[in-house]
Amino acid sequence: MAYRFMLLLAFLFVVTTSLAHGSFIINETTIAQVVIPGRAFCSINGNPVNSNTPGLAGVNVQLVCNGATTLTQVLTDSQGFFRIVLNTLDGILFDPSKCVIRIRLPIASCSVLAPTSGNLQSVITLAGVVQSVLGAVANFTSGLFVLVPN
Repeated sequence: MAYRFMLLLAFLFVVTTSLAHGSFIINETTIAQVVIPGRAFCSINGNPVNSNTPGLAGVNVQLVCNGATTLTQVLTDSQGFFRIVLNTLDGILFDPSKCVIRIRLPIASCSVLAPTSGNLQSVITLAGVVQSVLGAVANFTSGLFVLVPN
């Protein structure tokens, strides 16, 4: 009985230690950074309508996980581009299957978007992993935005 209890304690220690360090691993490679570039547009749904669709400038873009936890946020540039960089070696727990890119509505600078409360959300997809001087970097892409009411 004591042997089983010791095994259970050892298992819980290993699991707790792994979660506390916040490692993000892909194919046995510990990821040092996560990079998510994208662009938000001033259109009905935040996606490009044509090549002349203007970008959403100065808009707060968030990386949200588990439905509510904001891991980081950035502002779009004058053309609507954003680049989220997350250092996962700082102990941040990151599970891309539970994370989305989120832009909160309304946005005063874009009269085409619905002037209601809600969010534009986009899923993220792994594009590849590259080695850098910092370690392995996981590059993601953001998909099309979807209007999600509050």
